[in-house]
Amino acid sequence: LAGAFARLPRLPKLLRPKILRDTVLQGVERGLVVAQLARPDGSARTWWRAAVDAEARDDPQLEVVLPDNAELTSLPEVLLASGMLPALWTGDELTLRQLKDYFGGGRAVTVPVEGYEEMHVVPRCPDKAIEDAVHDAVERGTVWLTNGPTSVWKEQIPYGALNDDAVLHPEPDPIFAQDLVADSLPGAWRNGKTNGIALVQALSQARGRTLPWGLVRASIRAGVESRWLAVAEDSVAIDCGYDEAGQLKLERPASTDDPDPPRPVAPVAGALLESSQIQDLAELAPRLLETSAGNDLRFRVSAVLQAGAAGQASKDVRAALDDLLAKVADDLKIE
Repeated sequence: LAGAFARLPRLPKLLRPKILRDTVLQGVERGLVVAQLARPDGSARTWWRAAVDAEARDDPQLEVVLPDNAELTSLPEVLLASGMLPALWTGDELTLRQLKDYFGGGRAVTVPVEGYEEMHVVPRCPDKAIEDAVHDAVERGTVWLTNGPTSVWKEQIPYGALNDDAVLHPEPDPIFAQDLVADSLPGAWRNGKTNGIALVQALSQARGRTLPWGLVRASIRAGVESRWLAVAEDSVAIDCGYDEAGQLKLERPASTDDPDPPRPVAPVAGALLESSQIQDLAELAPRLLETSAGNDLRFRVSAVLQAGAAGQASKDVRAALDDLLAKVADDLKIE
């Protein structure tokens, strides 16, 4: 590509090849093209709608492939979240069969861009890579999976539950700690005691669908931390799997005083931003403050570091990033 700009008179001249490289890499992050890097064993790594690793950017073997002719070797689990990929989620449910059809090759989708629309082609992705992404997305809580009586979130998907009939949902609504006590779920409590299985069954009946153990377990942990619940002495640890949930025994705390109810939390809207979008947000900050008309406008920020070509980043890299982020806020850390 750089050679074409140097050779063809109809193309503008580049002061530095890095300008072209940065532009192409932005195209990869927007999903316009796919980046591909061959490995010595003949396999390849691909990037689409994701940032290319710093090491791979400087590799002279890095190629750019049009989505029509590309095949992804992996799929970032964050792309499976509702609203991340255009025309993928059309409602509150998405079957694995629909997800595989989306990446079957040749699909064109409409993407709104600053007042106009672009047509983007979705590259092909093999079923194995899609299933691996679903496994990661469910374990990390990006999506919630159901299949018949199976309901999984922030846990490993049981063997046999991931087939074409499996249904993906956005992450479930939280369960508040006070919703677990005997006054709210009398059917789950006996003589001032309950267990994980009883809470799952009672909550599922109350909400009209089978809730994932990962969700109920997170609520139990919050209830213990806020003193709405206490773990019995003969109980297993809170971080147990569903197979031990019946042995997670809970009771009312020794104190008869109810803890103070948690302060209401304002609704939070979130989005996964690239570095360039952070700069856009900074430029808009004065207008946002002006528009907020004296209200206390704040931004909830997290920094997510995805695995690169060499796997997870080393502790030294993470520590260096945390040191830089501390210049912004002491509690801003890499996830």
